[in-house]
Amino acid sequence: MTDDTAVPAKLSYAGLWPVYRPFLRYVRPDFGLLLLEYLTIVIAVATNTAMIWLIGQPFNLLQQGSYEAVFSTLAIFAAVVVVNQLSQLSGGVLANVLGFRVIARMRNGILQRVLYLAFPAMQPLARGDVLARLSTDVDKVKMVIVDALIMICSHLLTMGIYVGMLFWIDARLAAWAMLIAPVFVIHQKLFAPRKRRASERFYQYNGRLLAFEEQALAQLRGIGYFAAEARIADLHLSVLDKARHWLTRDRNIDVFYGNTFAFLIYFTGLVVVLLGVEGIREQRFGIGHLVSFMLYLGYLTVPSRGLADIFFQAFGGLAAAERITALWRSEPLTRTREGASPLQVTRGEVAFTDLAFAYPGKPYLYRNLRCTVPSGSTLAIVGPSGAGKTTLTALLTRYYEPVAGCILIDGKDIRDVTLDSLRAAVTVVSQEPFLLADSIRANLLMVKPGADTSQLQAACAAAFAWDFIAALPQGLDTVVGSGGMELSTGQKQRLSLAQAFLRDTPILVMDEATAALDSQSEQQVMQALQALRRDRTTLMIAHRYSSLQSAEQVLYLNGDGTVTLGSHQQLLLSHPGYQEAVRWQTQVPGAGEGESADK
Repeated sequence: MTDDTAVPAKLSYAGLWPVYRPFLRYVRPDFGLLLLEYLTIVIAVATNTAMIWLIGQPFNLLQQGSYEAVFSTLAIFAAVVVVNQLSQLSGGVLANVLGFRVIARMRNGILQRVLYLAFPAMQPLARGDVLARLSTDVDKVKMVIVDALIMICSHLLTMGIYVGMLFWIDARLAAWAMLIAPVFVIHQKLFAPRKRRASERFYQYNGRLLAFEEQALAQLRGIGYFAAEARIADLHLSVLDKARHWLTRDRNIDVFYGNTFAFLIYFTGLVVVLLGVEGIREQRFGIGHLVSFMLYLGYLTVPSRGLADIFFQAFGGLAAAERITALWRSEPLTRTREGASPLQVTRGEVAFTDLAFAYPGKPYLYRNLRCTVPSGSTLAIVGPSGAGKTTLTALLTRYYEPVAGCILIDGKDIRDVTLDSLRAAVTVVSQEPFLLADSIRANLLMVKPGADTSQLQAACAAAFAWDFIAALPQGLDTVVGSGGMELSTGQKQRLSLAQAFLRDTPILVMDEATAALDSQSEQQVMQALQALRRDRTTLMIAHRYSSLQSAEQVLYLNGDGTVTLGSHQQLLLSHPGYQEAVRWQTQVPGAGEGESADK
């Protein structure tokens, strides 16, 4: 996936609709609320029109000497004000409810899309940039598709009625006022392209800024260890300055636009006052009519400026809409084929048949890889960094497609089965446990919804995790923090194994599951792993000598596209690279404990 969010330079007003139209699907479920909102708008506009007219009437009545009628007019005015305020209150509440519902749907829909695309397709985007699309960009688009839908109706209705009232009071004076309207259109056209470009650049650099901040917060320990605080702060300031520059420019354009618009409004009002005085002298209308005319014309600036602002902000929001649309346009690297059937695992045998794979523009990781892992046996996968060990497990779960060859499970090509059923048959235990900022119970139920407490306890006991869980103040209901930050490394890994026991799938992948453990924690985890591997087909990525000895087969990825397959003893006798790896571990105390698998 590429972050291609540039908006066409010559996008016209008509071009706004195709960009924002796809987002209306998030509004449709609340179409009834939108209609109620429109009803409150009609009432508010009608009462506003009546209020402005009623304000001018006392002046005419006073001019005519009808003093008693002034009080009845003011009473009617007060009643209309009450109805007006109630309608505006109701409209405001409905607009808030509608807006927050649309935001919730948009954010959830975008997150679902990100989850559907999965990690290979999302790797080019930093997490901070994705978070910016989920928050800042969504809010910007919501302002267009919700607020604009509401305000366009309000502004158009207000303009139509107010212009009609202007011509009803005095057509000649209204015609002169309307002659100035094209100036406002030209004014808006001058500012819109500049607003669009400034907003586009701000969203681009703001995404980079959030990504940088997210990475810095995630690496606080490393920053401290290497005394890199000053350097990181300088880099942050550099990225921040670019975002600040374009945000300042964006806001300054708003200020210039608003001030020049106000100047045009005042100029129009001055012209109308001069012409209105002439109309009173010619006795075409009374003082009260001129007051109402001036109020209609003055309040007409609200919808006219509002419509201009809507299009102005819509151009500014194009970059946000395009960034979200870029996620929708992205496609996952793999998907379920048409006619695929659910995978039925009977034995759990895994076979790699003439498998070849290379990342785009990169050398082959392996060519013609042939290997069969019998049901219930273990295949250890080893090799130098960058040889493609973790990639092989990603091919097994179809996050990538092979360039050639195929992978079979019980003789069935995994491309001919549904993705859901394939991934439901494979459990991956990695050195980065899948733990959310929730309770231990919730994290266990994430992999097997509906499991009862006895099942959770049994899985934890099998993973040698129950003793430390039972010792916690709240037991299974203890909150572990994001990524299990409240637990030790060994506790997190045992909890990850408890999830695997609970899932109970016929095929198991262990991706450096003990790489980051100390010797004591490793011993407990290894006991749990031995129990977990029993009667399961296992693919084990490991560097530790003790882990390799227990595997029936060892697959050594040479790093040049070739592979070597044999038992531990066979490779120990015949493969120089394997010999060196084992010798290194057996001669250097603690070697290999921190080595991690290639991704």
